[in-house]
Amino acid sequence: MRLTTGTRAAALVAATALLASACSGGDAGDSPQETSDDGVVWDAEAGQYVMEEAVASGEAPLKVWFEEEGLAEAVIAAFNAEYPDVEVEYELVAKVDAVDKMALAGEAGNGADVYVTVYDQLSRAIQDGTAAPIGEYQAGLEERMSPTFTGVVSEDDAMYGVPVTTESIALFYNKTLLTELTGSDEPATTWEEIADLAATYNDPASNRWTLRFLPGEIYYSYPVLSSAGWQVYPDGDTEDPGFDAPELTEGLEYYQTLRDLWDVPSADGTWDTIEAEFAKGATPYTITGPWSFATFDPAAAELGFEYGVTTLPTIDGGEPAKSFAGMQVAAVSGYSEHPAAARVFANFLATDEGAAAIHSSTGMIPALNPDLLSGIEGLEGDEHVAGIVEQSQQAELLPQVPAYFWETGNTLTVDTWDDLLPIEDAQRKAVDGYADLGAL
Repeated sequence: MRLTTGTRAAALVAATALLASACSGGDAGDSPQETSDDGVVWDAEAGQYVMEEAVASGEAPLKVWFEEEGLAEAVIAAFNAEYPDVEVEYELVAKVDAVDKMALAGEAGNGADVYVTVYDQLSRAIQDGTAAPIGEYQAGLEERMSPTFTGVVSEDDAMYGVPVTTESIALFYNKTLLTELTGSDEPATTWEEIADLAATYNDPASNRWTLRFLPGEIYYSYPVLSSAGWQVYPDGDTEDPGFDAPELTEGLEYYQTLRDLWDVPSADGTWDTIEAEFAKGATPYTITGPWSFATFDPAAAELGFEYGVTTLPTIDGGEPAKSFAGMQVAAVSGYSEHPAAARVFANFLATDEGAAAIHSSTGMIPALNPDLLSGIEGLEGDEHVAGIVEQSQQAELLPQVPAYFWETGNTLTVDTWDDLLPIEDAQRKAVDGYADLGAL
């Protein structure tokens, strides 16, 4: 598939001419351009890499992999608005398959120059040589993004990917209802504040609860456990998630007390009822993610209530509540024959124009600092998105998470919430279960 546009902008032609001059022995001290060891040229004045002439002129296409057709077309159209003569070909490749496919296709010479993957597969791509450093764009990207995002795509102080989108759970709250109940639309910042409201608002007989969330998944229990001081994979060793840590014991003991706020068995805390009840306007708080905007926005408009999104509550006196977050990243292939042009394209995804194209075509949240989102078309003044991003910036982005972590962690969470085992016994069960699954 191809998207092309007209003639090359004069500025890029001039940059290409300067590249030719630099390569033919011109005085580098008189030029703002520098040629790196891998042959790519950085134009310091423009703050851009100078694309290879074959790509800049449209003679050779730049090849990119995206998962969604609408996203690919929107991003390429925005890119061509700035680089009108560059020809871009795209192929639809699932994010979770991109690294494995690149390992084969790249070596065979038919891979992409830039591909989109999920952040926890990038370390493997770096080891395999299928992800190359982003180079001089690193400093600018670090200014536009949280260290939480840039750190997880870096090794040895070099960035190997461009964070593209992010998502995390956060605390959603009904401003209108809170004002009626408390006289203020300001949300709780601690679990203790939520408990105080629950003491008067909860009515189990009528199924009225102050808070609803999925109590049987570690994805939702981890913010509480982390606020109590537990760090998952404390040493970065995927063989030891820290299920036997004393900090986890303390966290689980506290988590079990939250059953008083939302007194339902884990099996009954289903997603449909959680989301639907908040959408009715009668639940002050819920914990969910940006996927709920599509349900909550029309419900709020129809029923006349206003809701907000903010960071997750902490234990009083505890640490900030971390959450598990998702993030998509764009990587430059280590096999690319056009590394300069590939870097230009990857970096474009983190510009205002690239971010606007991503959001308008998918609704996903760009992985940029909250203050930058206000300047992006379609995101201006969106407090809901800003709340998700704020929580994402204190999220846990783990380079690698074995699939069986979720199974073991969910079992531990259910055993605690439903009081099926004493907590220390539940921890020992988790330690043994994780080891057994890891040995398979």
